[in-house]
Amino acid sequence: MFRQLAIATASALVLTGLAATPSMASPPPPGGEGTGPSVYTGTVDASGLERIVDLGVDRHDMVVEPSAEAGLVDVQVILNEIQADELADEGTALEAKEPAAQRRSLQATDGVFRMYGGEGGILEELMDQAAEHPKIAQFKVIGQTHQGQDIGAVRVTGRIDKQRKEGKRPTTVYVGAQHAREWITPEMVRRLLDLYLDSYGTDERITDIVDSTEVWFVPVANPDGYDHSFGEGNRLWRKNLRDNNGDGQITGADGVDLNRNSVTRWGYDNEGSSPNPASDTYRGPSPGSEPETQALDELFGDITPEFLINYHSAAELLLYGIGWQVATPSPDDVIYEAMAGDDANPAVPGYDPDLSAELYTTNGDLDTHMQAAHGALGFTPEMSTCEAAADSVPDDEWVAEEDCVALGFDFPDDEALIQAEFEKNVPFALAVAESALDPNDPVSVVGRDAPDFQVDTFSVSYGDPQTVAVWAKRDLFAKFMTYRINGGPPRISLVQEWDGGERYGDENTDYYAEYRGTVRGASPGDTVEVRFSALPSLRDIFRTWNARLVQSEPFTYEVAQDTGNDVLVIANEDYTGFNPEPAPRNDGPKYLDEHLAALAANGVDADVWDVDAQGVPHDLGVLGHYDSILWYLGDNRLTQDADDVLTETFLFGDVTDLSVAERQQYLTIAVRDFLNEGGKLALAGETTAYYGQLAGAVGGIYYGLDGAPEQECQVTEDFFSDCLILADDFTQYWLGAYDRTPVGAEGVAGTDVPLTGVGALFGGPATVDNPIDEAGEFTPTSDVLPIDEFPQFESWAAAEYTGPSGPFLPIEGAWAAFAAHVDEGYQRLGRTFSVPELADGETATFDAQFSFITELQYDHVIVEVRPVGTEDWTTLPDLNDGTSTAPPAECEAGFFVDQHPQLANYLTVGNPCTSTGATGEWNSFTGSSGGWTDVSFDLSAYEGQEIELVISYVTDPFTGEVGLIVDDTRFTVAGVETEAEGFETGLGDWTVLGAPASSPGNVGDWERITIEGPFYAATATVDSLLFGFGLEQLESDAARAEVVGRILAHFAG
Repeated sequence: MFRQLAIATASALVLTGLAATPSMASPPPPGGEGTGPSVYTGTVDASGLERIVDLGVDRHDMVVEPSAEAGLVDVQVILNEIQADELADEGTALEAKEPAAQRRSLQATDGVFRMYGGEGGILEELMDQAAEHPKIAQFKVIGQTHQGQDIGAVRVTGRIDKQRKEGKRPTTVYVGAQHAREWITPEMVRRLLDLYLDSYGTDERITDIVDSTEVWFVPVANPDGYDHSFGEGNRLWRKNLRDNNGDGQITGADGVDLNRNSVTRWGYDNEGSSPNPASDTYRGPSPGSEPETQALDELFGDITPEFLINYHSAAELLLYGIGWQVATPSPDDVIYEAMAGDDANPAVPGYDPDLSAELYTTNGDLDTHMQAAHGALGFTPEMSTCEAAADSVPDDEWVAEEDCVALGFDFPDDEALIQAEFEKNVPFALAVAESALDPNDPVSVVGRDAPDFQVDTFSVSYGDPQTVAVWAKRDLFAKFMTYRINGGPPRISLVQEWDGGERYGDENTDYYAEYRGTVRGASPGDTVEVRFSALPSLRDIFRTWNARLVQSEPFTYEVAQDTGNDVLVIANEDYTGFNPEPAPRNDGPKYLDEHLAALAANGVDADVWDVDAQGVPHDLGVLGHYDSILWYLGDNRLTQDADDVLTETFLFGDVTDLSVAERQQYLTIAVRDFLNEGGKLALAGETTAYYGQLAGAVGGIYYGLDGAPEQECQVTEDFFSDCLILADDFTQYWLGAYDRTPVGAEGVAGTDVPLTGVGALFGGPATVDNPIDEAGEFTPTSDVLPIDEFPQFESWAAAEYTGPSGPFLPIEGAWAAFAAHVDEGYQRLGRTFSVPELADGETATFDAQFSFITELQYDHVIVEVRPVGTEDWTTLPDLNDGTSTAPPAECEAGFFVDQHPQLANYLTVGNPCTSTGATGEWNSFTGSSGGWTDVSFDLSAYEGQEIELVISYVTDPFTGEVGLIVDDTRFTVAGVETEAEGFETGLGDWTVLGAPASSPGNVGDWERITIEGPFYAATATVDSLLFGFGLEQLESDAARAEVVGRILAHFAG
């Protein structure tokens, strides 16, 4: 999925640095001062954002705002020094903000927030509170930290002296401060403890909870890290204090993220947690390695609680359910949803209830493990940001722009605001504890019930027998299914619990489970009505003295066909869509016959599902009737309705290729469900695994508004929470393509099973309408995630392109010269030419082929020339009209010429700037060349002279695009090409000159590059094949039939 880019809100945050240490009586925390992460700032473009994402930054640790410079964004991100240095080495230099004290919040005066250890700390308070309420409270040390601190917990239950067995009563656990810097969370848990203790005996509701259940309070699950965050310069410390490298010091390379260290799904991939010790989401050296993790695990093992609330900050979310994989609902979500509410009516006002993985994935997290290992249903409230709290009371003393300096984590040290945040969370916290008595029928502060049945409905079936499914309460007795065919007499089918699929479906089933029954005897054209029934639970029977059947609402489907074929072709051509067509064709599938013919040539009759005409096929109703699916795209670049063509963003304006219609998300998940149940899939098309222009930054492509997928995406504040994302996880983790690069090619050659030895050219009618110019070149997932560490993602390259071509591959021969982007660079490649005397009508030109993508108007490619022995520099215009005389963007500000004084030869800074300078004129290429382009420069004015000609790539201080590649250089005199250089054996007479002495040095410079290859055209797994081209784009029917035959053989095993 997205590589954890954490674009939070776009509210104007003025960072003034990190917080200073408050005064307190307790001793300073262990570890060095100033070793923690800091807020780094800078101005970057989309590629710079992607570099930050690739560090594995937690999404809440980054804020992005529009920049005054077009196409750029101002970024503020929490990094440690190691990560900042890594970015700088890659050309994205950010600046650390100087630490500064938050106004009032962290001054050297007593405040609300305090340390855990030492005199007057939270640990001492826990012991005192338990001692003051001995009839209902006990203090317990549940473990110790790396630094030897006790991890304190308080158990609260009625007549506690008689309740010697911990967890005997229905139990709820409240946990805070797994992440050190989230100071509001210990206050939440501590105050909740105070509320229970102080209200017992006077508040009927709380008294009932205490007398009938057991509640545990662990305000600080990470004592070492929490106390460390009070040290100067450490306010943003997140992890514990494990000394990862054993050097006796605590630095940015130390510590483990305790919410990524639990055993369940630990290290499932490198997006939900990081293997890098310097990352804030570092998962630790092994599952459950940390003493703090072990302490909670042992406690939960002893008391087996019904519920967990694991408080975090800062994002105003209410998370539940599966977090290790996107878009994976589970049966116990019925309870979670009843308790948490929805976007319109959340259980905590202002919070957004969601599946844990809706915004980003996590693995090794506490909630997932505690349900999987101990049956505790877990919620993670992400409490309010500093900004939300500071703005919550109009005209008070708190001003977000002045007081919030740590990307939302520095909740104001203000009693009234802290108490208000606490009180907002109390109703949900109490309801969860009350629900422990009967999780099947939870207490909901939003007035929702957990229904007995949640039926998986569909309207079309492709066969008989037909499997149907329902999520039902486990404690219902004698579950069965009834169905009627064409209104006839009811028939009964027993149901069985589904054990789950190959990767998912067997978890979060403590109170609900998926049960399946089978309809038999229906024929094409028949209508079937299905209903699920059961007897009430024994508890409900004894409570109501009523054993009447409980039933689901019925649903009806039609049997459209029942061929018995094993293969289904999904035609996903989007002929009713808008990409690449300017308007819908509405003329039906264009390439269906080619695919059916290729199957028929292998003796296979196939059925068809046309997405445009029929919508999304149901995984059980349609897909489940087949062993294999051939899913193809045809000319479809992206499945788009009219309102998806342009997506409004607050940073970049209207952007193309940023959204798809929501049906593409639902189709993807349906096919994933099919694979999960043992199906086989081949997916083919020139833009398979293409997720639009921001794929690298957001990890996918949008498909609708958050909470309203049927509405068009509009990114008004947050690149992650505003819109829903069709994640790239499906092609990465199920189809074996970790990333994709567009290329052109002449053909394809098989390199491994099942395509070994296959050879085919591209061509034929399909390539007239859709030439091979953006085929997908893939990196196999197992090349990134090694099989020995990630066997679940085993994949390999099955074919490569022949005759590959592309904007950054050499165009002539195998080598070219390349200047990759560097910030504030002046990369120069130069040589001399002797221009002879010319006869009338003769010319001398420098000719070459260029391909470039630069930051439009900010970074430039120029061809400079001067007579040798002079300083009479100028830049030359392209005779093919590729250059412009427009001055660089913001030239009038002066920073570009100040940075590179050489440019004063061609530009005069003023308002406006002019395109003439001290010795010459300004002519530049900027933006994108659209691939390789011929360039030509007239040297005739220098006849009889020796000149120096320099190809320069000049950049501003901020991040840019790809850079410039040059090939096929020639000196042409009177139409005769001479001194040709294609860099095949070296640079020839060309020299890398470095930056002018007056410019900053280049961190990278010109170099020769070659077509290294291979350029993989297809990836394979045991169950799938992904093609970066359309099968219809193969030149011949025979080639297509051969490839399809290999697909079928692979799937047959």
